[in-house]
Amino acid sequence: MSGYPTNRALDIWLFRGYHPINLSRGPEVSAGMSRRHSWIAPVACAAIAITLLFWFYLSRYRADQRAVTSAQDEVYEAVVRDMVSPTNGQAEMHQLVFDDTVQTGLMSGADAKTCEERVRKQLRLLENSTPPFNSLADKIYRVLTRGGDDGGLRADTVQDFLTKFCTEGPLSRTFHTDFPRVFIDSGSVFFDIVPTNSSGVKDFRQTFSESSGVISLSHVGFSSTLHEALVSSSFVCGGLCGTGRLYILKKKWGRWEVTGISIVWIS
Repeated sequence: MSGYPTNRALDIWLFRGYHPINLSRGPEVSAGMSRRHSWIAPVACAAIAITLLFWFYLSRYRADQRAVTSAQDEVYEAVVRDMVSPTNGQAEMHQLVFDDTVQTGLMSGADAKTCEERVRKQLRLLENSTPPFNSLADKIYRVLTRGGDDGGLRADTVQDFLTKFCTEGPLSRTFHTDFPRVFIDSGSVFFDIVPTNSSGVKDFRQTFSESSGVISLSHVGFSSTLHEALVSSSFVCGGLCGTGRLYILKKKWGRWEVTGISIVWIS
């Protein structure tokens, strides 16, 4: 027992040997812990800020996409109405037949960049060509009916059209038409000459007797403000029957109006 401290001596030994060390190390330990945990709050705030920014831009992107989709349907409606408007007071068709995929400038084996360059050159040729009705009286008429709009295109409208025209995809089915319509694979019908492999291919005129041909539409190119649009269309009614057009539209008083039409091809 003499080798160990007595209770009184033990108390003094603990007080002198243990507690002062604890008391002196306590603040250092606390400071170290504080330093180690001081990064949590800034990181948490940064994470919350990033999440909020991501949510904001995602919601804005979705809103923009909805606006573009809605505008595209409105443009399709205006273009189709112009295409099927009767010239003699009577409707030329009672049913509309649409290609179920968008019209595209992509060719087999070509990439999007090559497509854009080729289509851009075609657009320049159309821009440099003289309008078919360009007399002084015609110019005055355009000023009176279009408010001085000469039908020119903004650079961002052209670029957006080029990008979209050189991509593939399904055609929207949510736009309004004044006549009943169907969407088909244009390769599933023929007009004049029966194809060699006619399995599953139908005669268009027998299948769609109330329609005159197949309408194809491209994706719509828009200006950044969604107030100008450019879209390509085609109407095929036989081997040597059809027309391809480019439509320019402007949004005026909340409605899309056709302000320019260029004939790209005709057969």
